[in-house]
Amino acid sequence: MPISQTPRCLTRVVIDDDCAIEVAQLQSVMQRIQCLLHDVPQAQREYIANALLNLAVSRMLRGEGHAQTASILMRLGDAVGSGDAPPAERPVDLTRMNG
Repeated sequence: MPISQTPRCLTRVVIDDDCAIEVAQLQSVMQRIQCLLHDVPQAQREYIANALLNLAVSRMLRGEGHAQTASILMRLGDAVGSGDAPPAERPVDLTRMNG
């Protein structure tokens, strides 16, 4: 499956529609995380999403730098703000947005 990657592979642009294997891997990881989080005490569960977001943004900053991370997050914000739900079988396509 041809994909274009940044030097550190943090962002990916899908060139063709055959990305089912990559999406399946992402979904598998998400399911594993959700199963592991069942052991987190209820009092700490409300902090999980924020902690995961902080980890992701920190990694993006290290790998991509401030300007590229800001661009990615702005495009993600636009995608979320549009109200359109991304298809469950594909990642959110940030390449169609200005950034």
